[in-house]
Amino acid sequence: MSNLFLPAYNLAWSAALPFLALSSRLRQGWRERVFASRIRRRVDLWIQASSAGEAYLACQLLQECPGLEGKSALVTCSTTQGLEVIRKTLHSSALASKGCRVESGYFPFDMPLIMDKAVEAVQPNAMVILETELWPGLLGQCKKRDIPVILLNGRLSGRSYRRYMKFPSLWRSHAPSKIMAVSEEDARRFKMLYPGIAVDVMKNMKFDRVLLNSAMTGSAPGAGVMQGLERSSLVVFASIRKEEESDVLEAIKKLKTRATEASIALFPRHMHRKRAWIKLLRSAGIDFVLRSKTNTMHHRGQLILWDVFGELVQVYNVAVAVFVGGTLRPCGGQNFLEPLGSGLVPCIGPYWENFSWVGREIVERGLVKEVRDVGELVDALVRDIHMRRPREEVLREAAHYIKERQGGTKQACREIVKWL
Repeated sequence: MSNLFLPAYNLAWSAALPFLALSSRLRQGWRERVFASRIRRRVDLWIQASSAGEAYLACQLLQECPGLEGKSALVTCSTTQGLEVIRKTLHSSALASKGCRVESGYFPFDMPLIMDKAVEAVQPNAMVILETELWPGLLGQCKKRDIPVILLNGRLSGRSYRRYMKFPSLWRSHAPSKIMAVSEEDARRFKMLYPGIAVDVMKNMKFDRVLLNSAMTGSAPGAGVMQGLERSSLVVFASIRKEEESDVLEAIKKLKTRATEASIALFPRHMHRKRAWIKLLRSAGIDFVLRSKTNTMHHRGQLILWDVFGELVQVYNVAVAVFVGGTLRPCGGQNFLEPLGSGLVPCIGPYWENFSWVGREIVERGLVKEVRDVGELVDALVRDIHMRRPREEVLREAAHYIKERQGGTKQACREIVKWL
């Protein structure tokens, strides 16, 4: 089957390209995606980062890897946001002083004819794929030229594993050279998918980016607002997604009944939802003020609809309880490590698969409270208002949890140096 796959795969891409050209997102960098704008210089290392999250990991590798002095590297990304992360971070870094030349660009479409031109032009000594970017066109062209492919920070969910195992011979004929998985369970799945390929376990590189000193970062709200917040029992509803707005509105209603003394700071995840929230709050008869309209001390029990960027972390520093959104409905979750950095134990809903890399043990250790529904959420917030843990204690335990899991970037760098 694998002998027939690449021609069929190439044909499928040929049929899809005209439709992909209609996408405004994919038209950005189109010439690079179809490799019409060629990268002419060969490099020692090619790193592929799917989107913004992996782009940060790629930057970590390049900045911290001691074996890249005097080397050249290409970092590609599939999204514009990720590419912006790469260019902003690397162009402001000290890589140039180490004699490391870094280029960046959009990842070419995995059409075998396109990828053949790309790999032939770049001809890296080693190819690094971050997380789970198993592109058969890329893997096939690297195998054709005996270019080693290392999968770092590898993850393979049960669902993805079952999908790949429908055609195991196909994927095994396009196997990476080495896999470094972020958990024993991920490693077990990779070993079953790729028997005979070296699979090791590494620490998740994302932990190396977690800083628990957020109390010193972010822009501060006006002095009057901060003074008022510090004198109230402030509850924060942070990064609220559109899908869970009705749930959060219900939670606010119940909280205002059970904890009349508490003030509420409401932060929509996307600023364009401000108008929707204004309608929701007015329809529910809930008084509120817009953050942009006040710089003075507010009254206890008041709700502030936050329509100003960059102040969430500072508000965490004076809050007594917090719910982090994107978790009451299947939205993947939002960053609940930020409030931990301010010494707060956050409440989250049951949907946080985008942050599953943090590990369920963070809930078991009491550093995050997981609730199943609005009722449990309100119960947890009321308890935090009246019985909150000391910030210093939370920060100490959170720092220990994170430190235990750091070091993945160094492991990844050692692996890259081996293959280079």
